[in-house]
Amino acid sequence: MPDGESRAVKLSATEIRFIIGELLDARISRQYDRFLSFVDPAVVLTCHSWREGVLGPNVWPGSDGLRNLFVRTDENYLPVDFEILDILVDGDRAAVRWRGDWRRHDNGRVYTNDAAHFLRWENGRVIEMHEFFDAHCQSTPSCACTPGFEALLTPRPSGILPDEMRRRARRLLHFQIGRPEPDLLREWFSPDVVCEFIGDRARTPYAGRHAGLETLLGIIRSVHVDFDQRPLALSDLLIEDERAACWRHVEWRHRGTGRVGVSELADFVKFDNGLVIELIEFRDTVSLLRMQD
Repeated sequence: MPDGESRAVKLSATEIRFIIGELLDARISRQYDRFLSFVDPAVVLTCHSWREGVLGPNVWPGSDGLRNLFVRTDENYLPVDFEILDILVDGDRAAVRWRGDWRRHDNGRVYTNDAAHFLRWENGRVIEMHEFFDAHCQSTPSCACTPGFEALLTPRPSGILPDEMRRRARRLLHFQIGRPEPDLLREWFSPDVVCEFIGDRARTPYAGRHAGLETLLGIIRSVHVDFDQRPLALSDLLIEDERAACWRHVEWRHRGTGRVGVSELADFVKFDNGLVIELIEFRDTVSLLRMQD
């Protein structure tokens, strides 16, 4: 190897999972330098949703941009605790769902938020980050029970090949009728599917977890009453074992106000025996509400 030439670093899935845990721990404990030690100095973070009381969707370039974002957030909220809900690793990309508690300085109230990050590694460091962030719905029915520890260690087989999972995801998300196609959902989703729409039920009535395909179809119909949707791009799609995760661009038009906007959505899907048994979706609910006012 010539002098000055560095060897490319290729991380394993296990190493990436470890780093994600370290990143979140460093962020919640406000150890900014420790966090930045895992990212490339030219890292770019794209926030696809509002942090209420702090800022809206934006792009934060470079390690200095991340530090500024952390400082600005922590001036308003004190990070308290977090838990990781799921991690997918697909080559040099990963997606993580997690939940965190934040205490607002001006009133002392603790707010729980659900978050998702899509990360891309290059030469052993994070080079690209995409963030989805929204309030956690406190009203949680019995269908929200999380799997036991044994199930997390030994997930059930998906019953479907990765290429077919990718094909179905692209077909479902590039609907051409202004909403997901009911016939495809009836064919590819379990009748007992559990769906969760991240957000505060006080401002988004369908937020929270729901059981059953008919309930999901009802929510899709209710959203279609207010909004016309047009898929623009499927920006990233990750597959690992029985799970898939993606984020995508959608154009929305509110039928009442006529206002049009583009926002990003993130979806996490779990398969069992060839059918979707869980769907979790993040969307920028604040931007959608502003289109209605």
